[in-house]
Amino acid sequence: MVRITALRGKRSISRLKPVLRWFFFLPLWLVAQDIEDLEFKVKGLNGEVEILVDRWGVSHIYAKNERDLFLAQGFNAARDRLFQFEVWRLQATGTVSEVTGKQDIERDHGTRLFKFRHNIVDEMLHYHPRGDTIITAYVDGVNEYIRQTQINRDLLPIEFDILGIRPQKWTPEVVISRHQGLLGNIGSELSYGIQVAKYGPDLVKELNWFHPWGEPIITLDPKIDGDLLFQDILGLYDAFRRPVVFKPEHVVERFRNNEKTSTILDKKEYAFIPEDIIESIGSNNWIISGKRSASGYPLMANDPHRVQAVPSLRYIVHLNAPGWNVIGGGEPEIPGISIGHNGYGAWGLTVFRTDG
Repeated sequence: MVRITALRGKRSISRLKPVLRWFFFLPLWLVAQDIEDLEFKVKGLNGEVEILVDRWGVSHIYAKNERDLFLAQGFNAARDRLFQFEVWRLQATGTVSEVTGKQDIERDHGTRLFKFRHNIVDEMLHYHPRGDTIITAYVDGVNEYIRQTQINRDLLPIEFDILGIRPQKWTPEVVISRHQGLLGNIGSELSYGIQVAKYGPDLVKELNWFHPWGEPIITLDPKIDGDLLFQDILGLYDAFRRPVVFKPEHVVERFRNNEKTSTILDKKEYAFIPEDIIESIGSNNWIISGKRSASGYPLMANDPHRVQAVPSLRYIVHLNAPGWNVIGGGEPEIPGISIGHNGYGAWGLTVFRTDG
C-alpha cells in the first residue's frame, strides 16, 4: 500500500509520520479518502510505503527497503507528471510521429539512430552498483500507475483526452534514453569546421575565443572534404533534439477552440541573441571552504541554467529507506536525486558537454 498524506499548514513531518504505521499491504484496489489524502494499493510492493506531501508540494517518501523506495518514487512521480512522462517516452522510443504525424518523421528517424542497443543490464550497472534493481523498480512503479489509470480513467491528466491518446508502458531503455542527454559540442565543431574550410585556421583563431584551450589545432584533417561540411549533415541529429510541438490539428475536435484567446510570441522576435549562435549556455557552480563561511562548514552552490517551463524540468523529492536519506531534484523521469544532499554531503549538476 502507498498512503499519500497532504501536510496541512505548518505541521511537521516527524509528528505525522507515526500516524501511518498501522497500514499494511493489501490486495490490489484503490480508494481516494478525500481530495488531498489518498490510499493506493500498489502491485509489486513488499511492504507499506508512506508519502507525505508538504505545503510546497514536495513528496517525502518513506519505505522499508530499497526496491519499494524506488518503485514508490516511480509511481508517485508518474502520478504527478504522467503527461510529461508520456512525452518523454514518445521521444525516447522514436514514436512521436504516432501522435503528431509527418512533422516528426525525421525526429523519430534520428532518435532511432541514436538509441542504446547494447546490454541494458551492464548499462544500468554503470550508474549504481545496484542500478539494475533501482531502475527496474522505478519503471515498475511508473507502469503500475499507468495500469491504475486503465482501471480508473479519472486518474488521467486531461492532456490525454485532449490529444486522444493513452500512456504506454515503460522499459529501462526509456529511462536511459539519450534524447535529453548533454551529448556534446558537435554543433560547435561543425561551425568551426565550416569556418576553417572557408577562411582558414589562422583567421578563425583570430575571430574566436578558444578559452581555455589556448592554441588548439583546428586545421581540417586531409581526409575531410570541406565542401561537404556545408550540407545539412546534422539534420537528423537536430531533428531529434528539438522540443516536441503540438499543433491545433493534433487536438481532438471537441477540445478545439477556433477563437484566438492568447498570444504566443515567437521567441526569435524577442531573443537578445539567437540561440543557434550561442556558444556557452552558462551553467556554473562553486564551493566555499568552511574556513571562509560563518558556520564553519563548506557551502556548495549549484546553478544549472535551464528554461522556465510548465511542467518544470525539475522534480524535487525526499527519499528515505534503510541506507537512503536524500533530498533534492532532477529530471522527474529518472530515479534518484541528481542535485541534492544527504546527511554527509551535497552534490550538483551543471552542463559540461562532451567533446564531439
